[in-house]
Amino acid sequence: MINLLLGLGTAFAVILLSTLLSIKLWISVPIGLLAGAGLFIWQGRKVQQELEKIFTRAGELLKKQQFEKAIEVMKEGYRFAPKQFLVKGSIDGQIGVVQYLRKKNEEAEPLLASASMQHYIAKAMLGILQWKRGEKKKAKETFALALKAGKKESLLYAVYAYVLVEMGERDKAIETLNQGLGICKGDERLITNRNLLQNGKALKMKVYGEQWYQFLLERPMIRQEAPAFARVSRRALRG
Repeated sequence: MINLLLGLGTAFAVILLSTLLSIKLWISVPIGLLAGAGLFIWQGRKVQQELEKIFTRAGELLKKQQFEKAIEVMKEGYRFAPKQFLVKGSIDGQIGVVQYLRKKNEEAEPLLASASMQHYIAKAMLGILQWKRGEKKKAKETFALALKAGKKESLLYAVYAYVLVEMGERDKAIETLNQGLGICKGDERLITNRNLLQNGKALKMKVYGEQWYQFLLERPMIRQEAPAFARVSRRALRG
């Protein structure tokens, strides 16, 4: 928010100064808007760079299984929330994912719920918690939102299809996989699982490797490398 106000203030100041200098509005307004937008983008990139440093430090701690310390490091990023849109939601999502992976669902759920919509993994995890609690309608709504943000992510369609199958909605699961294939053209993982469902067989989610196992819906047959807990989408941090 602060960065936006700075950008708007800069634009207004440039336009006002230009007017005082008798520069025509059709010239001063575009110049002012460009100056304001430039400052907003520059300030946003500065915040993003600082957040990336924080999440890099947190990631190193997570690799060492030092979860509480990693969470405290991530919370340092909250100080940037007043400056830039989506910062709080991005951090909430990251911490929520960590707590979900630790099976601390009570701590995870409110954080996953407040995660920014761009954090589609967090939203998918929230949908899973809602489904497990028997809130099928709410879970479907959450997955629909997750798919809007991550519409190019094959994994999301497959996870939602898995949940739908567990709900007893195999036809809806096939429809979801076909929806994914409409965007992820030729994705062999979606094709394989769609064909399995059409033939009355179970989904083979292991084709997604550790990305699938992070949802804790199946146990890996072999030990998987720990997922990149602290990875942050650049898009999710843009205001």
